[in-house]
Amino acid sequence: MPWVTMASRVVFFAPPNLTPLDLIGPLQAFQAAVRICRYPYRIEVCALTRSLPVAGNLHFSNLVLYRQIELGPDDILFVAGCALKPLHSPQFLRENRPLFEWIRRGWQAGATICSICTGSYLLAEAGILDGLPCATHWIDSDDLQQRYPKVEVRKGILFTEAGNVFTSAGIASGIDLAIHILGLRHGPKLAFEVARYLVVYLRRSGDSKQESVYLQYRNHLDDLVHRAQNILIDKLDRPPSLDLLAELVGSSTRNLSRRFRLKLGLSIGEYQRELRLERARTLLQEEGSKVDDVARACGFSGPRQLRNLYQERFGRSPRDHVREVSVSA
Repeated sequence: MPWVTMASRVVFFAPPNLTPLDLIGPLQAFQAAVRICRYPYRIEVCALTRSLPVAGNLHFSNLVLYRQIELGPDDILFVAGCALKPLHSPQFLRENRPLFEWIRRGWQAGATICSICTGSYLLAEAGILDGLPCATHWIDSDDLQQRYPKVEVRKGILFTEAGNVFTSAGIASGIDLAIHILGLRHGPKLAFEVARYLVVYLRRSGDSKQESVYLQYRNHLDDLVHRAQNILIDKLDRPPSLDLLAELVGSSTRNLSRRFRLKLGLSIGEYQRELRLERARTLLQEEGSKVDDVARACGFSGPRQLRNLYQERFGRSPRDHVREVSVSA
């Protein structure tokens, strides 16, 4: 997925009978990213018309007509969900062929295409979900599979990912998907900063690999501990002493240690070791990596400490991992 550029946009398409949270939730996540880290995303909301009545007596206005937007490879499109009645109408499908062609054209251009809840129907109608895994609201999963048999509808997961196409299960999971995409583009630190800003827990798809240690141990609301975690991650190769860490977050060492263990179930040293081991595994996968250099980059006292911990945790040496990666490559 491309890194954000000055031209990067997040475009939200609001279909008729929009479910408001499908749009507002992920939009707020990207606004938080802009506010926290000042990433230069441009956020636009488009629709079939310039104004749109919404459930709950709400009304959206000043919308951009979707056909005025041409999606490029750096852009992200979120297609929000809605009540299904209009989407099932043959007249709606017939009259809005240009909309489905627009979605497909954006996909072909390399834009990241996402659906929230029943927005998956629009992606399926555009033909970009054929042969791909797909999530939608649980109550509509069987209907979606019946109407679009080429789509692999997955039940019981938050979202799916296949190339530049993402689909989410519904409503609140749109926030999870938005945070996941921010993590892919900018790393896990921004992902949990946005989650913390929105006061939500980081959740991952049922199809995802085991959670990263950078995402684990973040489902708490203790700001002091979060700040200590940030410092440990940022200074992995030059770890501060416990006294300095406590000073940096404005706490006593005893208070910080107590709250850290209370929120994470780990001591500060144990958490730091988990960070180092995961970082080491990542670096060892890079071509031409050397155990000595990896040990230094991860803040180990030397290669012997890395080897001992690696053997204890994974039952093999770091060099075995390097050779395994080389062979598989």
